[in-house]
Amino acid sequence: MSTDAARIAQMADEFKVAFSGINLALVPLVDSSLPLLDVFKRYGQSADSPVIVTRKDGTQHSSQRLGDVLHGATTIPGAGLRGDALAFTVMHSVTRLGDAIEHAGLRDKNSSLLEFTRHLRNACAHGNRWHFRNGEPRNPAALRGRTIDASLHGSQAVNGWLGFGDYLDLLDDLAAHFRA
Repeated sequence: MSTDAARIAQMADEFKVAFSGINLALVPLVDSSLPLLDVFKRYGQSADSPVIVTRKDGTQHSSQRLGDVLHGATTIPGAGLRGDALAFTVMHSVTRLGDAIEHAGLRDKNSSLLEFTRHLRNACAHGNRWHFRNGEPRNPAALRGRTIDASLHGSQAVNGWLGFGDYLDLLDDLAAHFRA
């Protein structure tokens, strides 16, 4: 196995853990009955503590208070926050994986999995919509027997054709492919 292939397999594994962690973290975030502020209080923070996000230059953006953020999260419909945050996580990681495969020169037009990943990467990087022109997909593109084709053009990719469980299957299949 090449170093690039090993790196891509590791990325797929890491994205799976990150996605699962974010999925688990969002559940208590949107449940107003859970005392999340108590967790932060254990670490010396209060509802008035600033949520510190550091800029590239090292300065801090701290305009939000912890209590306001926690309250705000509970007022967003759970499916909206979980759906958007999880879809964003999927789209970001698929874009990174697709780019890594391309930059490593590991694209294989004869692999329906890698062709699927290429098309999904393009959809994720361009508004989460399948985009097929000029006879695309030219090569078979499938995930676990589910084939994509030009009839999907313009339709939603992540959280549309691809469910979150399908995404985890994709990560498993990519890790296995690049470890083979």
